[in-house]
Order: sequence, then structure tokens, then C-alpha cells
Amino acid sequence: MLVNIDLMVCDMAGTTVDEGGLVYKILREAMVTDGLEVSEEDMHPWHGAKKEAVIEHFALLDGTPIQDLDERVEKIGLTFLDNIDTAYFAEVSPIEHIDLTLVNYFRRLQAGGIRIGLDTGYPVDIQRGLIKQLKLETVVDAHVSSYEVQQGRPYPFMIYNLMEKLDIMDVRRVCKVGDSVRDVEMGKNAGCGLVVGVLSGADSHQDLLEAGADVIVPKITDIPPPQKLTPRRRNSFLDL
Repeated sequence: MLVNIDLMVCDMAGTTVDEGGLVYKILREAMVTDGLEVSEEDMHPWHGAKKEAVIEHFALLDGTPIQDLDERVEKIGLTFLDNIDTAYFAEVSPIEHIDLTLVNYFRRLQAGGIRIGLDTGYPVDIQRGLIKQLKLETVVDAHVSSYEVQQGRPYPFMIYNLMEKLDIMDVRRVCKVGDSVRDVEMGKNAGCGLVVGVLSGADSHQDLLEAGADVIVPKITDIPPPQKLTPRRRNSFLDL
């Protein structure tokens, strides 16, 4: 399946990180605490979206005046960040790898010539904190947050950012893996050669299939690694 793949771009929450859906629960609670009416069902289409976009959407539905919108989004966003920081990085944290074999799986991919990139809708500090807490620094070649590019998912910019960081020339040699419709849409919008949906997080098999996933597996470690080393293609052109 991963023949002719140089880079695997992996989502975090629900794909590589098992956090039990806390990110969506805590974001919803932050909005409800501020007086917005948001049900669990209302949150479903927003899986994988940048948090400010979610807050802005529901704030506008609530009738927030345009001149007050930025202030309200910032206020709710700060509440969310405080609460997610407490939940994720407490002394006894529920955060763990999506699979006990994840680190070894990534090492097998790297031994087969595949680089590992992480993309996320988390702010940069939370992404880096999770990578450190889960001891992924040694098996992740690069990472990017939606806060570091112009637009998050489903725009393709995080994938292109990782390609640039890792000197990947051909997007057809990139595999995008994620648990949400927006992950799949991002992979398709980027033109990835392989887009894999996983059932370990937000969205259903039907949702991922309809979004255009090429393959759907229970979890990321169910994607078969390459059987032998495949030399990674490098850009052979000189900068003039």
C-alpha cells in the first residue's frame, strides 16, 4: 500500500494520539459556558477544524455583533486553551499513543524510507507539548500546526509545509492519514497519492468514504509498512 510513498502526514488527536475526544468536549464546554447553544451533534461537522473558526461560527449563530466578534472568540479561545492544557498535561494525564506499537510502527516506516510528519489544529505550544509528553521527538521528522499556515484543514497548506520542510518534491508520493472528513478533504485537495481514513477517532466509515478516502482502516498501525527499503526521491534540481 505504501509503495512509492516518501512522506506520511498524520493527524494527531484521534489518529496518533488517543485523548478520548477531549478536544471537542472541552471546546464545546468553553462555548456553552460563554452562553452559546452548541450540542454534541452540532460539533460533528467541525471535527478537525481550527478552533477559532468553530467558535466564530457558533458566536455568529448566537447573534454576536460583528464589532464584538473578535473579542468573544478570543475570550472563549483562552478558556479552551486553559482547560485543554489542564486536561492534557496534568500529573495524571489520560493522553496516550493511539496504539501501544505506534513508536515501533513509525520506526519501521522510517526504515522503509518513509518520513513521518504530524499536522494538527492544535496551537503550536500544545502540539509541541504533546509530542514531548508522548516521546515522539525521535520518530517524527517534522510537524506543523494550522496556526503556522494561512488556512487549516481542509486547505492543503499544512501538507505543503511539511513537504517543504522535508524536501519532498512530488505530492503524489505523500500519504495523508486522519480520522476526520476534513483530514481526508485536505489530502484530496493537496493531491496526495494516497489518502487513508482511520476509525480510531472522530468520523465514521461512511463519512470518510464519502469524503473520498482511498482506504479506511481501524487505526494507523493497520496500514502495512513497506516490506523493503525504498530509497527516497530527492529534488535533483539546482537553485539558480
